[in-house]
Amino acid sequence: MKLVLAVLSLACVANAQWPLTIIDVLEKVGNETTLISLTKQAGLYNRLNGLVEWTNDKLIPTVGGPNIRINVYDISRAAITLTANGAGVVNPDCHAIAGFVQVIDLVMYPLPNGTIVSEITSNNNLSTLATAVSKAGLVATLSAVNGNFTVFAPTNKAFSKLPAGVLDGLLKNVTALTNLLTYHVISDVYNNVGLYYSSKLKTVQGTNVTIKASSRESIMVNNATVLAEISTTNGVLHVIDTVLIPPTMHFELVHNKSL
Repeated sequence: MKLVLAVLSLACVANAQWPLTIIDVLEKVGNETTLISLTKQAGLYNRLNGLVEWTNDKLIPTVGGPNIRINVYDISRAAITLTANGAGVVNPDCHAIAGFVQVIDLVMYPLPNGTIVSEITSNNNLSTLATAVSKAGLVATLSAVNGNFTVFAPTNKAFSKLPAGVLDGLLKNVTALTNLLTYHVISDVYNNVGLYYSSKLKTVQGTNVTIKASSRESIMVNNATVLAEISTTNGVLHVIDTVLIPPTMHFELVHNKSL
């Protein structure tokens, strides 16, 4: 049994005297004093927690309790193909006596503690979406503990940009509402890294959304801008500033007909 420790901005130690403990690996680098101190205080260097095999959508329990979601992206042009809770693993499997150090490019904080639905319902800026998800009968699906979903979540302001009367019409027409909402759902987990290296993704509704990204911090889905990424226990939420309109619904929504 071995410990796997994720570290921010750390390179593997080359030409070092082996064997090294995890603390040795950190100290050899010399610029991770805060992490070394915290690791020693928490006693994590003596905690043994299992060697990890990287598979897509694998949930890895942490010493503290919450799971870390591993995603593996098989994208030929991707510089980063492995992520942990959305953080890119930029230097994997730095060996130490007690396990491995995985070098990541973001701090994994906060760790997810709610499902997609609970994150939506607890966010005041997503209250319209929460109502729509409930009306469409999607609460159980998007609350599934074993789910692996990406949800593009329009803000209240995004819904307010729809033509007058459209939102009320949608909330009264479950078929149309479900068609719209499932166009915002992908049946796999694509964090910012996954989106950045993608161009088109098939939605649960059946048609594709187009991804355009100049960086992991600047991503557009169709004509919507991604404002924030929220990791959940059953996937990921991308908060967006515009409602995504399925191609088959565009005329009806714009002209408020046949909803």
